[in-house]
Amino acid sequence: MNHLLKIIFVFLPLSIYCQIDYGFKAGINLNNSSDISKIDQDFVTNITQDSFHGFFIGNYISIEGPLFNLRTELQFSKTKNSNDLIQEKIEVPITFGYKIMPFISAFIGPSFQYILSEKSSSFNLEEVADNTTMGLNLGARIHLGKLQFDLRYERGLSPMETKILNQNNNLAAKIDTRASLLSIGFSYSLDKED
Repeated sequence: MNHLLKIIFVFLPLSIYCQIDYGFKAGINLNNSSDISKIDQDFVTNITQDSFHGFFIGNYISIEGPLFNLRTELQFSKTKNSNDLIQEKIEVPITFGYKIMPFISAFIGPSFQYILSEKSSSFNLEEVADNTTMGLNLGARIHLGKLQFDLRYERGLSPMETKILNQNNNLAAKIDTRASLLSIGFSYSLDKED
């Protein structure tokens, strides 16, 4: 019982100062690098290393404290490269933020992803075997009333391989499309007052 009372006395004052914030978010992925490894020496490719770009759209909910916040996002993301390799996925970043100044915060946290589809008009792709992956993102956010702007870097922690098949449906090459990207996003709060 003593432990329960201690927990209540620690978290009760914090909960008085915490607020819930929620809203919409969207943004663009500026760059996403990938590595290709050829299995079949006859396979000819012109996949470039830094040719992925795309967008994301979704929503967020955040528990805002005086100095810290905990933010969860749910978003649809689509990336495409110059060879028309298109990847669509659902992402759930969870970040822990620290307010450096009243209008600037830094954040870090994991990002969980589920691949919805991979397709290409240039290559014959094997169906995705493992649809889930995880990454780590970090960045900074500027708070301007109902608007927030963030710049984040994300690095995939688990492999995310796209397998390219040759004309005989044998493995020709593998592309590691795990994220290593820079993105710019903006959020609009539905909860904060102007």
